[in-house]
Amino acid sequence: MKSVLIATIGTRDLMFQIASGEWFNIGDDRMQNGEIIGEQAEVISDLGLHNISFRDLTKYLLDNIDTYIDRLEPAITGNIFNKNASEIEKVYLIATDQKPEVKQREKDTLYTTEIIKKWIIRKFQNLNNDNTSILYVGQDGTNPSDFEQMFNWWRKTWRNEIHIQPHQPIWVCVKGGVGQTSEAARVSGLSFYGDRILFFEVQQNTSANRQGIPSDYKGPFLGTNYLWDRTQKQALKLLESYDYTEAYDLLQPYFQQSGSKFGAIPNLLKAGKLWNQGQFEKFLSLAKSSTQISSVEGRLWMAYEQAYLSVIRLEQMNTTEAMLHSYRSVEGLLYLWAADSFPDYVKQEKYKEGKNKGKDKGWLLIKKSISQKYSSLEDHFNGEETELRGKLLQDLLSFAIPETANSIDFQAFWESARNTRNTFSHRLGGLAEQDVFTAWGKDITDSQQWQKRILNCINLVTRKSFTTLYKASLFAQIHKQVLEAIEKQEIINYDNNK
Repeated sequence: MKSVLIATIGTRDLMFQIASGEWFNIGDDRMQNGEIIGEQAEVISDLGLHNISFRDLTKYLLDNIDTYIDRLEPAITGNIFNKNASEIEKVYLIATDQKPEVKQREKDTLYTTEIIKKWIIRKFQNLNNDNTSILYVGQDGTNPSDFEQMFNWWRKTWRNEIHIQPHQPIWVCVKGGVGQTSEAARVSGLSFYGDRILFFEVQQNTSANRQGIPSDYKGPFLGTNYLWDRTQKQALKLLESYDYTEAYDLLQPYFQQSGSKFGAIPNLLKAGKLWNQGQFEKFLSLAKSSTQISSVEGRLWMAYEQAYLSVIRLEQMNTTEAMLHSYRSVEGLLYLWAADSFPDYVKQEKYKEGKNKGKDKGWLLIKKSISQKYSSLEDHFNGEETELRGKLLQDLLSFAIPETANSIDFQAFWESARNTRNTFSHRLGGLAEQDVFTAWGKDITDSQQWQKRILNCINLVTRKSFTTLYKASLFAQIHKQVLEAIEKQEIINYDNNK
């Protein structure tokens, strides 16, 4: 879809070619070096006029447009049209036309804007009189130099005068005119249309202008660049609470810009979303492709991620999920451990019929032949295979890893934690934070003790020696990198030359 372009027109947005062939800015009334005649004066002299204001000068040129049209060129907006006219469907030019008693009336741009409109229509066939409009500031007494007045003017204009189709790109160039008008246009436009607005920023090129070449420009770039500081703080606040989905959605418009310097941040945010969903293998795959993290072997590392997820949920005061994730971190670990440690005896149970046919069930099957390795397990079997759960899983673990048999941490897992999980899973209501702690033992009174108990269970099975769940978690490494990267990220704000 083609864009709508809104451009403010200022006193220095028009060049004129004098008889010598050199081009001068019609609105530049500054004296050069205090002695040499200024550009506007050069134009007035070349036209044979005397003691004429900018407003009257531009009216004279408009009245004689057929004579001078080939010697006029927009200095600010010219290249935007030259290079992008085919992508523009509708143009709104913003001009000033103030009341007679206003001192600054003599510098109004209504006639300049009419000239630029005629230049546009003459040069670009797709931009005719019907789709090139002029909107006037000041006819109702609005002061272009008053931000509050201009903000209200822009709000009404966006709502009632500027017509934009759903999903149509909006291009804005507010280099012309006074700063208050430009800033009000940015703020009001962004509040109306957000990341649909793209801005052009023009950088004056005097040497090119003297040759009749319009100034250079940058863009179109995302309008919300002007709001980056605010967005950056909001993103960091969301990430402090581990809300990766909202953070990604907030920053996505910046990622879509051409030349985005966000590097691996988008993929790491996506990885964080996967981690929050418990899709740890997909999380690892995306994270490894985007940054350098510790290498891992096998599948047991996921238990640390599940456990750390329970810590995050507790920080978020989601005690229900904290309890479920903490228990699953050990229970799920034991299933992976059994399948990996005894591949000849343990297999994944699958549905044999129905819509889930062929899919994994939530438990494993273990063959009776395991009793040839651990004879005491034979009493658990009534047939050639049975489900690997409960006391059978506990006994298998105790025989294979004897340290777990006398572990106070595993004792809590098999007894109070399991009882709490089972009871909680079959009733309505929630859990208090302290209930989560005591579920893992009456001796557990705070988060650090709770984390240590879970960590001890996992370390015994994985044979690792991590001292904290934070250090054990791959996500914790990624999270730190994401926070630091976004905190250091700078978005160019051309208006402030950042």
